[in-house]
Amino acid sequence: MGLAFVVTATVGCSGGRPEQQAPVPTVTRVSADQACAGLFPEDGRKALERVLESTEFQLLNQKWNPDARAVAQVMEDAYRSGKRINEMPQSTCEVAGSDKGHYVPTLSMQFTAYSLYAGDPVDFPGVSDRGVRVAVREQKFVHLSYDCVSPRVGSTADVPLRIKVLFHEQWPGSKGETILRPDYLAITHSAALAVAKELQCAGDGGLPARASDLPPG
Repeated sequence: MGLAFVVTATVGCSGGRPEQQAPVPTVTRVSADQACAGLFPEDGRKALERVLESTEFQLLNQKWNPDARAVAQVMEDAYRSGKRINEMPQSTCEVAGSDKGHYVPTLSMQFTAYSLYAGDPVDFPGVSDRGVRVAVREQKFVHLSYDCVSPRVGSTADVPLRIKVLFHEQWPGSKGETILRPDYLAITHSAALAVAKELQCAGDGGLPARASDLPPG
């Protein structure tokens, strides 16, 4: 169960007036299972703890704490919007670990829906791509894309819902991509697979059961 800690400060007022409390932000601390619930089961959860070097996590903005069901709904709504898909909102998950001196280790994942319905040029990123694609970039980025053919969504093999997951770790003090690359992939794969299952994508969108079986990228 997540615990919310609220710290308040009192401010003395002159003239004998009653003391007033100064409002401060509420910081919610949760376990890995509660951070963007459902996106990081099993291997994803363990990798999340290793990357952020934490077993307790902070929710800095509740807006960026969607669960797997909410992310899937955003992807479905985007596809069903047809040619308006590029105007539809994306879904972002942000997870912060325990404070590390002057830094709060943080990572984010952004989910974007693409579709041939949008009428974008064939060279537009995400439109002409097919199948599972992975790319690990400098500055701690991972891109993972896959196709979702789903009766729930209404997507077809000819016009699939293509989902792109963008992972980014934002902590200067981390071990970096050379050491953490397998964990970056495990986190990204875990979230992508969770959404694919929620959307009932045929064959889990072509995603393997384990991140280690992803195509090289």
